[in-house]
Amino acid sequence: MIVEDSAPPGVLVAGRLARGTTGEARRVVHVFGLDAAATDTELVRTRCGEALSRQDVEWLVPGAGMPCEPCLGLTGGEPARAPRRELGV
Repeated sequence: MIVEDSAPPGVLVAGRLARGTTGEARRVVHVFGLDAAATDTELVRTRCGEALSRQDVEWLVPGAGMPCEPCLGLTGGEPARAPRRELGV
């Protein structure tokens, strides 16, 4: 696990509502800034703007679970590109 003090700026973490806190349809994996995982506030804000109770969040490794599409779209990654066409095809 990355310690907040040693992490470069812009590090993102993943989490979702824990089992039993909501219905399965709402248990999508959201993207958070590292500061959300480390601060002591009661609510944490996802990249898509949803405010979740910190005690209800299950922190995950990236790639686990069904992603929140709005969060993925707002992570600031490289924009999608069209596939490269092969010559003569």
